[in-house]
Amino acid sequence: MRTHPDARIVRAARNAVYGALSVLHTEDHCPATNGEERVLRCLSRAGGPVHQRSGGPVLFDVGANRGAWALTALDACPGATVHCFELVLPVRRRLHRLAAERTGIVVAEAGLADRSGTRRVKYYPGRDELSSLYDYPHDAYFEWRQEPVLRGDDYLTAHGIETVDLLKIDTEGAELEVLKGFQQALRDGRVAAVQFEYGYAAILSGSLLYRLYDLLSPLGYRVGKIMPRRVDFRPYTLFDERFFGPNLLAVHHSRRDLTTLLSGGKPPVAVPARQPKPSQSARTPHVAPDVDQ
Repeated sequence: MRTHPDARIVRAARNAVYGALSVLHTEDHCPATNGEERVLRCLSRAGGPVHQRSGGPVLFDVGANRGAWALTALDACPGATVHCFELVLPVRRRLHRLAAERTGIVVAEAGLADRSGTRRVKYYPGRDELSSLYDYPHDAYFEWRQEPVLRGDDYLTAHGIETVDLLKIDTEGAELEVLKGFQQALRDGRVAAVQFEYGYAAILSGSLLYRLYDLLSPLGYRVGKIMPRRVDFRPYTLFDERFFGPNLLAVHHSRRDLTTLLSGGKPPVAVPARQPKPSQSARTPHVAPDVDQ
């Protein structure tokens, strides 16, 4: 194969491998079957007592489109509040109508990016889920619009939001830009988990997987691909730069309970607080704690 790369049999073998890769690259975007819904259920289970005290999880849906993921999140995380961000005004209007029908949805009047201001957006009226800050070449009618954008840190400050349980980003290539807008919150560990889409749009924006790892890993986040029944947490390798999505998840090191659940294991059992030692006369036999605890 090395010495005869253009031989007919080698070309046939190469085409067969490319065809197999194309099949493997077919992505499942349905939260009920691709693992996204499971991530939400694990989040609700791991943070149950905390959410009961604080009034429910806070979720950010960046690139919310018409709100399908937000509805899934509300069903999977009872009592949650979902802050929805959408770049294009006509789509935001649809979100406002959804918010009027379903409690728990808050619609921001802007998209998110690495700085606040106005940005040029490529909008596909017939396929609004493809709208992006980048000129991704889809075969559909499009128009360019000027739309407002915010930094995530600015939004958190303006609305008095201390922590975010899950920051979900699906922005057709702008995932790295959005994350840079949350740098202060990420440094402080105030975002428990980040879900981001990863695909061919990353080529145009430069949001390569190694850059996302390079941003998140030093801040204490463990990254893995979302699978239907687990999250495959692992260190980055160059071989991973294949644009096989659709979604990855990063979890802060402080949420070991969540990481354990997502990996397919059981959450760690809390160790009860040490009690004062009884007097010698009342002392009872010591029982060793479970090693796993």
